[in-house]
Amino acid sequence: MRNKLSKIFASGIAFSSLATSVFAQTDGDPNSWLGSITGLVPEDTTLSSIIISVINWLIGGAVLVCVVMLVWAGYSYMTAGGDEGKVSKATKTLTNAIIGLVIALLALVLVNFVKSTFLKM
Repeated sequence: MRNKLSKIFASGIAFSSLATSVFAQTDGDPNSWLGSITGLVPEDTTLSSIIISVINWLIGGAVLVCVVMLVWAGYSYMTAGGDEGKVSKATKTLTNAIIGLVIALLALVLVNFVKSTFLKM
Protein backbone atom coordinates (compact mmCIF):
# COMPACT_ATOMS: atom_id res chain seq x y z
CA MET A 1 0.00 0.00 0.00
CA ARG A 2 2.80 2.38 0.91
CA ASN A 3 4.59 1.56 -2.35
CA LYS A 4 1.48 2.43 -4.41
CA LEU A 5 1.04 5.73 -2.61
CA SER A 6 4.66 6.68 -3.17
CA LYS A 7 4.35 5.91 -6.90
CA ILE A 8 1.16 7.98 -7.19
CA PHE A 9 2.77 10.85 -5.29
CA ALA A 10 5.95 10.72 -7.41
CA SER A 11 4.00 10.66 -10.67
CA GLY A 12 1.86 13.58 -9.47
CA ILE A 13 4.97 15.61 -8.68
CA ALA A 14 6.46 14.75 -12.08
CA PHE A 15 3.35 15.77 -13.98
CA SER A 16 2.90 19.00 -12.05
CA SER A 17 6.53 19.99 -12.60
CA LEU A 18 6.18 19.38 -16.35
CA ALA A 19 3.07 21.56 -16.56
CA THR A 20 4.79 24.57 -15.00
CA SER A 21 7.88 24.43 -17.18
CA VAL A 22 6.23 25.67 -20.40
CA PHE A 23 4.88 29.19 -20.83
CA ALA A 24 3.72 30.87 -23.99
CA GLN A 25 5.03 34.32 -24.76
CA THR A 26 2.79 37.00 -26.19
CA ASP A 27 3.51 40.34 -27.77
CA GLY A 28 1.24 42.75 -25.96
CA ASP A 29 -2.40 41.70 -26.14
CA PRO A 30 -2.91 38.05 -25.13
CA ASN A 31 -6.04 37.86 -27.29
CA SER A 32 -4.33 39.02 -30.48
CA TRP A 33 -4.54 35.55 -32.03
CA LEU A 34 -8.35 35.75 -32.09
CA GLY A 35 -8.27 38.16 -35.01
CA SER A 36 -6.36 35.69 -37.16
CA ILE A 37 -9.11 33.05 -36.96
CA THR A 38 -11.49 33.40 -39.86
CA GLY A 39 -14.40 31.27 -40.93
CA LEU A 40 -15.47 30.00 -37.52
CA VAL A 41 -18.63 32.06 -37.42
CA PRO A 42 -19.87 33.39 -40.76
CA GLU A 43 -20.90 37.02 -40.96
CA ASP A 44 -24.57 36.24 -41.76
CA THR A 45 -25.11 34.03 -38.68
CA THR A 46 -28.32 34.77 -36.83
CA LEU A 47 -29.61 33.62 -33.47
CA SER A 48 -32.20 31.37 -35.09
CA SER A 49 -29.56 29.60 -37.19
CA ILE A 50 -27.41 29.03 -34.10
CA ILE A 51 -30.40 27.63 -32.18
CA ILE A 52 -31.29 25.32 -35.08
CA SER A 53 -27.70 24.10 -35.31
CA VAL A 54 -27.63 23.33 -31.58
CA ILE A 55 -30.97 21.51 -31.80
CA ASN A 56 -29.75 19.47 -34.79
CA TRP A 57 -26.60 18.48 -32.86
CA LEU A 58 -28.70 17.44 -29.86
CA ILE A 59 -31.00 15.39 -32.07
CA GLY A 60 -27.96 13.76 -33.65
CA GLY A 61 -26.70 12.86 -30.18
CA ALA A 62 -30.09 11.39 -29.31
CA VAL A 63 -30.04 9.29 -32.48
CA LEU A 64 -26.55 8.06 -31.59
CA VAL A 65 -27.72 7.07 -28.09
CA CYS A 66 -30.71 5.25 -29.60
CA VAL A 67 -28.50 3.30 -31.99
CA VAL A 68 -26.18 2.31 -29.14
CA MET A 69 -29.21 1.17 -27.12
CA LEU A 70 -30.43 -0.87 -30.10
CA VAL A 71 -27.08 -2.63 -30.31
CA TRP A 72 -27.04 -3.19 -26.55
CA ALA A 73 -30.58 -4.57 -26.57
CA GLY A 74 -29.72 -6.93 -29.43
CA TYR A 75 -26.64 -8.15 -27.60
CA SER A 76 -28.64 -8.65 -24.40
CA TYR A 77 -31.31 -10.54 -26.31
CA MET A 78 -28.78 -12.82 -27.98
CA THR A 79 -26.96 -13.58 -24.73
CA ALA A 80 -30.08 -14.07 -22.61
CA GLY A 81 -29.79 -17.84 -22.93
CA GLY A 82 -33.51 -18.47 -22.65
CA ASP A 83 -33.89 -16.66 -19.32
CA GLU A 84 -37.34 -15.08 -19.53
CA GLY A 85 -36.42 -12.17 -17.30
CA LYS A 86 -33.43 -11.21 -19.44
CA VAL A 87 -35.39 -11.70 -22.67
CA SER A 88 -38.19 -9.49 -21.30
CA LYS A 89 -35.72 -6.79 -20.26
CA ALA A 90 -33.95 -6.91 -23.64
CA THR A 91 -37.27 -6.72 -25.50
CA LYS A 92 -38.34 -3.74 -23.40
CA THR A 93 -35.01 -2.00 -24.07
CA LEU A 94 -35.32 -2.71 -27.78
CA THR A 95 -38.86 -1.32 -27.88
CA ASN A 96 -37.87 1.83 -25.98
CA ALA A 97 -34.84 2.38 -28.21
CA ILE A 98 -36.98 2.12 -31.34
CA ILE A 99 -39.53 4.55 -29.87
CA GLY A 100 -36.72 6.97 -28.97
CA LEU A 101 -35.26 6.70 -32.45
CA VAL A 102 -38.64 7.45 -34.05
CA ILE A 103 -39.16 10.45 -31.74
CA ALA A 104 -35.66 11.79 -32.51
CA LEU A 105 -36.20 11.46 -36.26
CA LEU A 106 -39.62 13.11 -36.02
CA ALA A 107 -38.02 15.95 -34.07
CA LEU A 108 -35.47 16.36 -36.85
CA VAL A 109 -38.24 16.51 -39.44
CA LEU A 110 -40.18 19.00 -37.30
CA VAL A 111 -37.17 21.28 -36.83
CA ASN A 112 -36.42 21.28 -40.55
CA PHE A 113 -40.11 21.92 -41.34
CA VAL A 114 -40.22 24.93 -38.99
CA LYS A 115 -36.93 26.15 -40.41
CA SER A 116 -38.11 26.04 -44.02
CA THR A 117 -41.72 27.13 -43.45
CA PHE A 118 -41.65 29.77 -40.76
CA LEU A 119 -38.06 30.99 -40.69
CA LYS A 120 -37.57 30.88 -44.50
CA MET A 121 -34.01 29.58 -44.13
